[in-house]
Amino acid sequence: MPGFNIQGNGGNGPSNTSEPRRKHRWVWQSVGQTATSRILVYLKTAQRPHGKFNEAIMHHNQEQAYFAGKTEWDPITLTWYDIEQPADVSKQVWTWWNSVSDIPTANVALPSSYKRQSTLTMIGGAGTVNEKWTLYGSWPQDTNFQELDYTTSDIQEIQVMLRFDRAVRGGAAGSADKDSDKAGDEKSTAAAAPDAQ
Repeated sequence: MPGFNIQGNGGNGPSNTSEPRRKHRWVWQSVGQTATSRILVYLKTAQRPHGKFNEAIMHHNQEQAYFAGKTEWDPITLTWYDIEQPADVSKQVWTWWNSVSDIPTANVALPSSYKRQSTLTMIGGAGTVNEKWTLYGSWPQDTNFQELDYTTSDIQEIQVMLRFDRAVRGGAAGSADKDSDKAGDEKSTAAAAPDAQ
């Protein structure tokens, strides 16, 4: 019988009481440098990691066989509302980006000083963490302070392309991560942190 399984009726169909993850229930608990944690509450959009295996090809006669090659992770795009008052989003994003290479002097920093661990969590309706992604070696590869336009009332935004070396998923039921962590508490902590001068 097709359709949902409702109160035992519906055969092998999905239950109508299963709670799906929602696109709006997520929190970046940390992104790169400490300063950026003060602006995480102003994030508008983000992404979960997108990983893929490059392919290794073996040729023989008329055919080709394919094997898993190196792992590759696509960059993640983060979009912020550009808030003027503390935490001053554009200032914090500039400070973060400038940590990779000091733009006025053109001095490039060591990777050990700008590559950081970032954390993204998916949360349920009650605020509990049900999925956690840890991104290792993350840094701001591309920063776009966005176009200006006299003809619109839109809120100004800033985009950052986050590069990273590895992503690991955890936080689901039965994992070693703490499922009872309140993502809302993390978000409030980030919002309450004093601004860098």
